[in-house]
Amino acid sequence: MSARRPPPYLHTPILFVLAALLWLLPDVAAWLGHKPDEAYARIQSSGVIRFATEASYPPFAGVGGDGVFYGLDIDVAREIARRTGLKAEFVNVGIDGLYDVLRVGQVEASISALPIDPARLGQWSYSRPYFDAGLVLIAHEGFGFQRAEDLPRHTTAVVFGSDGDARLRYYQRRAEGIEAAYFGSAFDALQAVDDGQADATIVDGLTARQLLAQFDGLGLATQLTSEAYAIAVWGESIDLLAVINQALEEMQKDGTLDRIVEEWMNR
Repeated sequence: MSARRPPPYLHTPILFVLAALLWLLPDVAAWLGHKPDEAYARIQSSGVIRFATEASYPPFAGVGGDGVFYGLDIDVAREIARRTGLKAEFVNVGIDGLYDVLRVGQVEASISALPIDPARLGQWSYSRPYFDAGLVLIAHEGFGFQRAEDLPRHTTAVVFGSDGDARLRYYQRRAEGIEAAYFGSAFDALQAVDDGQADATIVDGLTARQLLAQFDGLGLATQLTSEAYAIAVWGESIDLLAVINQALEEMQKDGTLDRIVEEWMNR
């Protein structure tokens, strides 16, 4: 008994295309379920993108007596707006309200040194990171530190009770020969490395970028942990998020983002 041949009409071009479209049904369903991006519609209509920020956390955000906002976050937001043909406006919001204002549509985005919080994903979304405040290892340039595993047989300076101290103790529990030297401030810890009292120091990324300019011979050896700062939008703002991410990607590629960070870290 011979195998059954498919009916001739399945070879017609139209039905062949329809059969192929069956593979796209999940994507089509997702597209049909996509709610309109109200935040993106607002900025297209007004030409303005409103950012919420807590303007009491320099160097990321502050506001002068004249009501003009300034800071790293502010410059990043203004550059995103410029690249998308928009005007940036800012609303000073307390830290507890930075997400709620997105829910009610008071602003379209929040930029305020916000760490990415996995617990908020779904209702809110985050852009690609624009700054990492995680712990870093600082040493003399060319010293040879590449990773945490290089710490044994060396002395590491930390501020007692800091996150860097906790991280060093974590490494000490896992490897022998890691010596600690304790100091009262991050500046003193970097000074100890510069003077040769210690081989390296562990500090947060923000402190490192603010202090390294004062020590010509020191540099960032490696990133130990990550605490990424990103821009938050309402979870349904898919189109707006895509526009923000595209601008941030361009800023990273052409060096604008690094320039803004360096400018504010060295003040």
